[in-house]
Amino acid sequence: MLALFRPRLGAPCLLALLAAACNPGAPVDPAGAHSASANATNSSALAEEGRGPGYEFHIRYPDLPPEWQVLNQALRSYAAQRKQQFLGAMTPAADRATDTPLAALDLEFDIARRTEDFISVVARETAHSGADAAPAIASFVLHPADAKLLSIVDLFTTPATALQALSEESRRQLEGRYEANLRQNAGNENTLAPLLKNMQAGVAHGTRADAANFTVFLIDGIDSKAIGLTLIFPQAQLAATSGGEQQVEVPAKIFYDLLKPEYRDAFSVDTEELKRGSR
Repeated sequence: MLALFRPRLGAPCLLALLAAACNPGAPVDPAGAHSASANATNSSALAEEGRGPGYEFHIRYPDLPPEWQVLNQALRSYAAQRKQQFLGAMTPAADRATDTPLAALDLEFDIARRTEDFISVVARETAHSGADAAPAIASFVLHPADAKLLSIVDLFTTPATALQALSEESRRQLEGRYEANLRQNAGNENTLAPLLKNMQAGVAHGTRADAANFTVFLIDGIDSKAIGLTLIFPQAQLAATSGGEQQVEVPAKIFYDLLKPEYRDAFSVDTEELKRGSR
């Protein structure tokens, strides 16, 4: 599929797509839209479902052990915010046309990665309103040893330097990926040139060395030492009109020397390769 690119988005648009938990304010439920008598909610330890006039929502949680309470609380808090924002954005029942399509929120949390020292959970959300669907994604990374949730900058001694390294690697991979697709589908050089220019501008903006561009990440590995990071970029963050979200796998060797001392033993790298690379 041909990946097309639109003009660069402003930071507020990008941040809105990530729907991170940094927005604690919850919209007020429109008067008369969701009265208690009109709603039906079913909850269990791992699921929450509800419906009311013109809407329904489905939320699913992973089965977490009690010692991961801080992670569980973060997931529940995020879900509560997303649910309240979904309900608060609805038109009051009295003002809705009878043929208004059913609005639906689907939010699912999954353990995406688990290493010896980190747990990475991804939250995928789709809010449907008729034919429209607004996908969103967020991630939560737990360091169980100290029961701490980590942002991308928490991993590094000098976050600005680390973000620059992640930015350069992400841009390199994404530009190569998109360019190969464009060259395969664009046709001739006259058509290709402006597409490449727009693509490069979108990727440069979406991978700029700003913590807001690296909100969604996973620490890679399977029941062993971590081997790197997976950085997830929503389609719109890269100013693309197709192609879906993009994932960039960054090996630990790229950022290992920038990790805080307390996290270095959690990552596996070839130390001899690192020495050769520094010469």
